[in-house]
Amino acid sequence: MSRASAEDVLVAFARTSGDVAAARRVARQFADLDEGDRSALLWSEDPGARLVAVLLLVQAMRERADPELTEEYLSAARSERIDRTELVDLVAEELVGVPMLGGSTGPLFALAKSDVAFVRRIAVVATLAFVKQGDAEVPLSVVGRLVREKGDTVQSALGWVLREVGKRASEPALVAFLEQQGRFLTPAALATATEHLPAGERERLRAGH
Repeated sequence: MSRASAEDVLVAFARTSGDVAAARRVARQFADLDEGDRSALLWSEDPGARLVAVLLLVQAMRERADPELTEEYLSAARSERIDRTELVDLVAEELVGVPMLGGSTGPLFALAKSDVAFVRRIAVVATLAFVKQGDAEVPLSVVGRLVREKGDTVQSALGWVLREVGKRASEPALVAFLEQQGRFLTPAALATATEHLPAGERERLRAGH
C-alpha cells in the first residue's frame, strides 16, 4: 500500500466540516505522514492544510520531543505562514513553551521582539506552559514587554494568558501587574484578564482603565 501524501490529507479534510475537531481527526488519521508532505501542508496556501500541519507537529512532538519540530513551526511563523489565531492557540504551548521548561527562556523573549505579530502571539501563548507549572514570573515578564502593543493579534492573547496566571499561578501577582500596567491593555483584553477575579477587585481594576 502506498504511503499517504499531502494531497490525500487535503482531499480528506475537504470532505469534513473544516473545523478544528475535523482537523484533529484528519491529523490522527494521517499521523504517519512523512516530513516532506507535512512540510508541504505547513507551507501551503490552503489554511486548512496549515491547520492540519500544525496539529501533526504537535502529535510528532508528543511522540518524541524534538527541537527541530519547534524550529519547523517557528520558521513557518517567521515567514508569515502562521497567520490565523488557531494556528497559534492550539499548538504554541506544546511546540514552543513546553520545550523551554527547565531551560533558557531567552528564545521566548527573542520571539516577543519579532517584527511579525503572530510570532509575538506565539511568545505570549507559549507561556501557558509556565503558567500550568505555577510560574507567574515568566508569563508576566513576556506580557510586560508587549502590553503597550495596540493590535488585537497580541492583545487578545495577553488577556487570555493574564486570566490564566490569576487562575493557575498567582492571583496576587496578576492583581499587582494589572495595578501597574493594566491601563495599557485594550478594554477587551482587560475584561478577559479580570474575568475570574472577585467582583469588587474586578470592578476596581476595570474602573482604573
